Amino acid sequence: MSWMNSGSNQKSETEIAHLIKGVLLQEDFNTKHLEDFSVRKSLQEMDNDPKGNKIEFLYDWMQASVTIWIPMKLREDEARPFSISGLHFCPLIKVIRLAFMDIQAGAFHLSPFKHLWKDPLDNHQERIYNELYTSDSWLDTQDEVQKLPREPRCTLEWVVAGLMFFLDATHLADFGTAKAWPLYMYFRNLMKYTHSTPKSSACHLVGFLLLCHFDVCASAAG
Repeated sequence: MSWMNSGSNQKSETEIAHLIKGVLLQEDFNTKHLEDFSVRKSLQEMDNDPKGNKIEFLYDWMQASVTIWIPMKLREDEARPFSISGLHFCPLIKVIRLAFMDIQAGAFHLSPFKHLWKDPLDNHQERIYNELYTSDSWLDTQDEVQKLPREPRCTLEWVVAGLMFFLDATHLADFGTAKAWPLYMYFRNLMKYTHSTPKSSACHLVGFLLLCHFDVCASAAG
């Protein structure tokens, strides 16, 4: 516990439990594998590997290929299909379960509502749209979820998990041009102010794309 409470404050209880059960207690774990290990050397090897052959993902990550349609410059030209291979992703169900088991889930808004403001002068009310869980779409979805057939012997509360995804190029170092395209996921059950806090750990890495794919897409569209 001393390691958990020292250094970075972004180490959650779920991550510590995953480190112990998923790594340290595994039968194939051997401390000798860490002898002469260098984080800097490993990162340099990844930077010098443009095809991503040295990138190792967790055992629960999956790999697939997807096809996207690239619009052309001229409107009369039809969009062209482009296949992207090497998409590494983590099943969203697993990420959602871990997030709802984390201590941060205590701040989730699980029941949508209408946010109203009452004028103190004339007492008229106005509706405020400041969070996704105060929108009509979330309220309607919550009603639809409650009408779904129940699972046998399930007594748990049925709620909506609002997911928001973000994908953009990320520089891997303060110098050079090495970049990656990670795919992040946020839970809109949290307040937007929590999302904007750097140390909130509200961002979840759920996917990873190689940089070369987007270079090819850009050249194909041109």
